Amino acid sequence: MDEIDKYIKKIVTKKIEEPPSFEKAIREALYSEKFYKRMRKRKIIKTISTACATIVLTSGVAVGGFIAYEKVWKEPKQYTYEELKNTIAQSEVPEEEKANLISEEDAKNKALEIVNNLGYENQEITKIELQQNMEEYLNEVFYEINMIEKNYNINIKINALNGELKSLENTGILENEENNTEISKEQAEQITSSIYNKIGINENEYKLSYCNKEKIAYNGKSKEVWNVESNKEYHGIINPYEGLKVNFIINSEEVKISSIVKIQDGAYEDNPEVITEQEAKNIAIEKEKEFTHNEILEVKAIKGIEKINNFIIELENNIINMNEKNTNGNNHLYFNKLNQRNVWLVELRHKEENINITPEQRILNKDKIFYIDITTGEIIGGRYAEKSQPN
Repeated sequence: MDEIDKYIKKIVTKKIEEPPSFEKAIREALYSEKFYKRMRKRKIIKTISTACATIVLTSGVAVGGFIAYEKVWKEPKQYTYEELKNTIAQSEVPEEEKANLISEEDAKNKALEIVNNLGYENQEITKIELQQNMEEYLNEVFYEINMIEKNYNINIKINALNGELKSLENTGILENEENNTEISKEQAEQITSSIYNKIGINENEYKLSYCNKEKIAYNGKSKEVWNVESNKEYHGIINPYEGLKVNFIINSEEVKISSIVKIQDGAYEDNPEVITEQEAKNIAIEKEKEFTHNEILEVKAIKGIEKINNFIIELENNIINMNEKNTNGNNHLYFNKLNQRNVWLVELRHKEENINITPEQRILNKDKIFYIDITTGEIIGGRYAEKSQPN
C-alpha cells in the first residue's frame, strides 16, 4: 500500500462515525509539518487530492469540496528602490542559455518577413541586440531590432525562444501622418484582423475587447489614432493580462501602423476549480471583518483571472500610500511572482456610516473586491471596488 494510503487510512475508515470536525481533521493532518515535509521531498503532494477523493467515495463522507493543493501565496519579498531597479534591469544573456535561442540571423529574417507583409519597402537593419528582461514575472529574452524604412525608424522585438513578434513601433507615423479617412468600427476590426494574419497571429485565439478611435497628444500635436485590443479567453473568461494591442492611422485610405504590442504579463496557470462560490464569499467576509465592522449590505462573486498582488498585505500593515513613503529611496517595496490564476472575484459593499474616524480607518472601510484562489481558497490579492452607479 502506498505511503499516502497508509497515512490517510489512519485518519479515517468506514467503521468510524463522521466527527463534527471531519474536514478540519483531514486538513490539519494533511498539512501537518511532518507529513508535508515527507511528501514535499517526494514531490507528490498534489496526489493527495486523489487520496482525498477516495475517502469521500469509500466512506460516504462529504469533505466540503476540500482538496489539498500546494499553497500559492508566498510572503512578499522586500526590496529597497535600488535593489528593485537592479532586479528588473535588462542584462546580457549568459552564454550557456544562448544554445536554446533562435539565431540572430533567424531573428533578422523574421523581422524582415513581418515588415514586408505589412507593406514596408526597402528596409535596412541598422542594429540588433539580444536583450534579457530579468523582471521576476517576465524573465523574457528577446532580440531588439532597429531598422530604417524611407523616413521611418522602426523598432521590433522578437521573442528569442520561439521567434514570435513581441512588439513593433513606428513613432514616425504619429509624427508625420494624419488620420484623415473616416471608417466604421466594423472596418477597423476588419483591418485589425488583416494585420493579425500578416504577422502570423491566429485571431481565433483572441477575443476583441476594445475598439475605438482616440485623440492623443504627441509632441504637442493632437492625433486621432485607432486603438484596437484583443485578449485571450479561457473557459469563457477574458484574460486581461494576455492579449494584443494595435494602433493605426488611416491616411488617404492607406493603413499606417504606429504600434503592435503583444501583452504577456505573467504566465496563466489554469488552476482547477475546487472552491465553491459560497465558500469564496465566506472567506472574503471573514477577512473583511478584520478591517471593518461596517455592516455588509451586498456580496457578489464572479469568476475571473487575476495575478497575486499586495493589496491585502498592505491593508494588514497599514501601508496606506506607498507613493508618499517613496521619497528618500530607502523604503522597502513589496514584490511577488505575478502568475495569473483562476479566482473568484468577491465584491463586498458596506452600509455607509457618517462617523468620526481616522483617515486610515476610512480607507479600511472602503468597498473591496477580494481575489480568492479558485483552487486553494487563499486570498491572493484584491482591489478597491468602484463606486456604485446611481440607478
